[in-house]
Amino acid sequence: MRGQPNILSVILSAFCLSGSLWADDVADDIARIHIEAIGGEARVARLESFRAAGQSQVGDFVMEFQMWAARPQSIRIEVNMQNKTLVQGWDGQGDPWIQNGQDGPTGVMPVGLAERFKVESSFDTPLFRPAERGFSLEYAGEDEVDGRPAVKLLATRDLTDQSMLYLSADTYFILRQDRTRREDDGSALRVQTFYNDFRPVLGVIMPHRIAVKEGERIVSDVVLNWMEPNPPIDESDFRMPGAPVPPPTEEPSAANELEASVPPVDFDIGSLREVEAPEPVSELSE
Repeated sequence: MRGQPNILSVILSAFCLSGSLWADDVADDIARIHIEAIGGEARVARLESFRAAGQSQVGDFVMEFQMWAARPQSIRIEVNMQNKTLVQGWDGQGDPWIQNGQDGPTGVMPVGLAERFKVESSFDTPLFRPAERGFSLEYAGEDEVDGRPAVKLLATRDLTDQSMLYLSADTYFILRQDRTRREDDGSALRVQTFYNDFRPVLGVIMPHRIAVKEGERIVSDVVLNWMEPNPPIDESDFRMPGAPVPPPTEEPSAANELEASVPPVDFDIGSLREVEAPEPVSELSE
């Protein structure tokens, strides 16, 4: 944001004058600013799941899809390809799985694909309650994303889960996330995810266009037409068909901190052609 005061610069100057500039302290402050900018911790905590639909372009192919996601990392994706539905899912505990058709054969994902699927299925970014979720954050300087000034945060968990986050210097929305993926031959591949078209969903600002670039090649460009907050879903919706039901855990699920103001919409997880889209949610509600 050239020629205009920058909140980050003021923060950094204050720390320098006091002689107590620490990268992790600055990173924690930036993370807090980000959470406030997208709606505040209470609203983010209230959004525990969503259902979305849109199109994904992979090369020359454009595919319709629906997805369901829930905290902390449960996900189900149904893709319509040439009048056939491919289902992928993970309940956050067992192995990610693939089903060929609604009632077709089901199998465990190949190891490489499964690992990528797990990494990308996290419901929250590393900036939401990072310490509670095992992330350490470090301020990594400033840069640009598509000509927009950005600040960088390095997020690390367990030394194996590491990514660089680029936040807009004026809105503090996440514009890009970089990871390094180890290929089967031992080589390292840089994977960049770009976020655009930010809109509110139950008061939380979320990207509605996501593009993934591997090396110099764009491998997917996803456009979300709508997102339904906190739909009526069940844990079994994410579990591999035919898999045994895991024993109940003692840990209670996270309670909503604010009562949702949007009534739920009944639907069945099923055919892409039979499920109607709900009314879009576009208001910032308390």
